[in-house]
Amino acid sequence: MEFPRMTAVCVCGGCGRTIEKDYVFCPWCGRSRVTDEDCEEAIDSAFECMEEKQFEKYYERLEKMEEKVDALFNELDALALSSELHK
Repeated sequence: MEFPRMTAVCVCGGCGRTIEKDYVFCPWCGRSRVTDEDCEEAIDSAFECMEEKQFEKYYERLEKMEEKVDALFNELDALALSSELHK
């Protein structure tokens, strides 16, 4: 015999009925389970994540530029040495 899956539940602050915790709105009365503080925290978290990703991309681009500059300096050194040898 298989038992039904247990889900996390809570009580709606609007109508007092039991609803699943995953619900954002109560299916009975329509009251939101999300507070303004929850929204602010979610927005702040999203912006922090976005800033981190922007910095990661920024540093990746800087590393690539450094590699290109190093390669250019090596080519310039080789050209300078070559011109001195041909004098």
